[in-house]
Amino acid sequence: MYTSRQAWMFVLPALLLYAAFVAVPILQVAAYSLFSWDNGSIKAFSGLANYARLGTDGVFWTALGHNAIWAILTLCFPLLIGLILASILAERSPRVVKVMSAIYFLPRTIPLVVAGIIWGWIYNPIFGLLNYVLDLVGLGSWGGAWLAESGTALISLNVAGAWTFYGFCVLIYLSAIQSIDPSLYEAASLDGASWGQRFRFVTVPLLKSTTLFLGLYSAIEAMRFFDLVWVTTQGGPGYDTEVLTTHIYKTFFLVGDFGYAAALSVVLLVIVLTVGGLSYRILRQS
Repeated sequence: MYTSRQAWMFVLPALLLYAAFVAVPILQVAAYSLFSWDNGSIKAFSGLANYARLGTDGVFWTALGHNAIWAILTLCFPLLIGLILASILAERSPRVVKVMSAIYFLPRTIPLVVAGIIWGWIYNPIFGLLNYVLDLVGLGSWGGAWLAESGTALISLNVAGAWTFYGFCVLIYLSAIQSIDPSLYEAASLDGASWGQRFRFVTVPLLKSTTLFLGLYSAIEAMRFFDLVWVTTQGGPGYDTEVLTTHIYKTFFLVGDFGYAAALSVVLLVIVLTVGGLSYRILRQS
C-alpha cells in the first residue's frame, strides 16, 4: 500500500501540468477581464465594467441563443438517429456490427475543419452536391444558398455537426444495448411484442442513463464548438450563425478589445462548468 505522501508524488506531475496549462491561464484571463485595453496594453482598471456590457450586447445574447438552439437540435438529430441505428445494428451478426460500426464512426475521426470544408462544398449553391441531387429528383425549387440564407444557415450547420457526432452516439448506444439482459428481449418476443414494441418498452427505458449522458455531453459540446462555424460561415450571414466562441474570437482578434473578450471567455467557462457540474450530479443520481 502506498502512503498518502507517495500517492501525492505520483499525482504531482499531472497537477503541475494542469496548473501550468489550465489553472494559471484561466486566472490570467479572469484578471484581464477586469481591465480596459488599448492596442494590446492595459489602459486602466475597470472592475466589472466589461461584465456589465453583457447586458447591452445584443450579439452576445444572439450567440447564446444559437448555442442553445444547437444543443436542442443535437438532441433531436444525432441522438435519435444513433439510438435507432444502434438498436437495428444490435440484432445483426458480429461481423456486420464491426463493419457498420466502423463506417458509422468514420465521420467522427474527421477534423471539424475538414468536415466544414466538405460540407461547404456540399452546400455550395452553384456546384454543391445537395442542390444537384435535388435537381436530379425534380425538387430543384427547394435548392438554395444553404449557408448564405438566414432561414437555413444555422440548421444546415447543425446537420453538418450532427454528421460528425451521430457515429459516436451509435457506438455508445450499441455498447449499452449489448449490456442489456437478452432474456428481456426473449420474454418480450414470446409475448408477441414487435420490434417497435421491444424498442419502445425495453430498449428506450433501459437506456435512460446513456441518453442522459449523451444529452449532457452534447450540451457541453454545443457551448464550445468553433471550428465548423468559422470555416463555413464565420458567424454569418450577419449574425445568423454567430455562437459564443466566434463572438469571443472576433472581439479579441478582429476588434482587439482584450478585456471584453476575456470577460466573454470567463462567462463561457462558467456556463460550461455549470452544465458539467449539473451533468455530474444528475448522472450520479440516475
